[in-house]
Amino acid sequence: MKISKLFFLFLLILLSMPVLVQAQDDNKTQAYWIHEDQVKPSMIKEYEQISKDLVAKCNEFNIQDTQWLTVALNDNKYLHVSAIANLAELDKNGFETLGEKMGKESMKKLFSRFNPCYDAHGDYVVHLLKDLSYMPSGLTLNPKDNYYRKFYYNYVTPENQKSFAENLQKIKDLFTKKNSKMEYRIYRSGFGVMGTYYLVVLSGKNGEDFEKMSSVNWENMKAEFEPLLDQMNKYTLKGEEKSGWMRPELSYLPQ
Repeated sequence: MKISKLFFLFLLILLSMPVLVQAQDDNKTQAYWIHEDQVKPSMIKEYEQISKDLVAKCNEFNIQDTQWLTVALNDNKYLHVSAIANLAELDKNGFETLGEKMGKESMKKLFSRFNPCYDAHGDYVVHLLKDLSYMPSGLTLNPKDNYYRKFYYNYVTPENQKSFAENLQKIKDLFTKKNSKMEYRIYRSGFGVMGTYYLVVLSGKNGEDFEKMSSVNWENMKAEFEPLLDQMNKYTLKGEEKSGWMRPELSYLPQ
């Protein structure tokens, strides 16, 4: 399978992006470019090795104008996440940076090794909604020592978006009032996504730690929390739940 033009565009963006993955702006939202690879189960080991080889080359040549975080989901999807200031950054072309240092042919061979690993991959944008996220310890995509992730996708119709967001604000107010130790981030789908969803992302040390934390949180606030969840379900077209792990060894954060 040939590498798609869209995948090459993603690589161009990665290599030209001046915005830090962890950086937060002063606005109420932060846009993130997501490249999603739907990896064949039989090719996971190969895919991860190629990803490590790519990271190694970026380290070897000290590439400073790109960085990304990688998360592996429980359905064999890999998400590579990079912050962008706006959609205009999609027009930038910094692909030559790595190519000039390692050689364009060598770089082409490296990326062509990904081709057998998947039959589907693509790119889209999501927006971190800072005002609706609850992280009193500090807003970050990568809480220290918390590599486990839980993802709740809530799809909503256009007429319900306002009510859904208002309900999310009520939930945040409740978490704040109860001084909850369970933090979360809220994202809204953007460019490249069919339909609209609000994504709730929670972190934990592992699955067991997450379930324990979730249980304690529920017991502390269920009387007030349950009605809000019931209300949220009224505005939800459909929901999806996924889990995953942050993969530092497949991520690239230049020194």
